Amino acid sequence: MNYSEKKTQENQHAFVGKIDKVDAVKVFHETTGDHWIPILNTFNPLGMMADAYAKTLAYKIETKRLDVELVRVREQATIVHHLIDASLDLKITELEHRRMALSGFYHTVNAELEWLHIERALVLEMAKAAQQKAFTEGLSLAERLLYQEMCIVIISQLPIFGDKANESLQKLVQALPPVTLSSKLWEGL
Repeated sequence: MNYSEKKTQENQHAFVGKIDKVDAVKVFHETTGDHWIPILNTFNPLGMMADAYAKTLAYKIETKRLDVELVRVREQATIVHHLIDASLDLKITELEHRRMALSGFYHTVNAELEWLHIERALVLEMAKAAQQKAFTEGLSLAERLLYQEMCIVIISQLPIFGDKANESLQKLVQALPPVTLSSKLWEGL
């Protein structure tokens, strides 16, 4: 016996009892065209019952899985609803604080504008009173000139009051927080 024949014989002994490939039952049935299933089911009376039981069990398992999935979806929806509610509450609180701050700034600016208006009105009243006093009867010429000069000085102070008012308003406007107005607000104007 030569060496190659001896190797072939050893290789044959090595493969005794070894299964090279096992095809799945599905492959077997596909290759045979599913002709064996009815024959096997007729010889195996428990085959159809076992098949029905297996399908029923599979349906129950799928039903349980869907129940768990339903609970998960509901819990997730609850969490999302709580998150949305919390976000809404936070945004509403933020907007209320912003509204209160802007309302405070508005009242401050409005009060400043009222005060500046009153101040100017008082200066004009003083000028008017000095002018009227200049035309009252029984006054000497020197007194009339004095009242006329006082009216001119008071009226000359009006631009100074205006400049101070503009400076004060400019400081107030710079102190105001920025507000963005929607373009839709301007559409109706």
